[in-house]
Amino acid sequence: MKCFVAFRLKPGVTREAYEQWFRDVNVPAIRRTTTVTGYRVWRVVGAMDGESPFDVVEEMEITDREGFEGELDSVPEVAAMLTQWYERVAEPVVVYAEEVPQAA
Repeated sequence: MKCFVAFRLKPGVTREAYEQWFRDVNVPAIRRTTTVTGYRVWRVVGAMDGESPFDVVEEMEITDREGFEGELDSVPEVAAMLTQWYERVAEPVVVYAEEVPQAA
């Protein structure tokens, strides 16, 4: 299962500052989980029409939703990271997705 998180950076938070924080704080915290098996972050560089509603898109491969959501509160490093994350991001959207097979 995938978890996608898309968001804007709050005014005053630069991409450079966010990305440094991401490497220094976010990545080590996520590595403390047992449910996240893959984690990639994408810098949004444009949209087909107009301006993108997001600055960043995160892609996580998770083993199960309930376990993942439980770790958000139960892993101290993750809980602390999320407090800092909410100080940096605006309008986050979190969705869970399962891949649709391309062939029947």
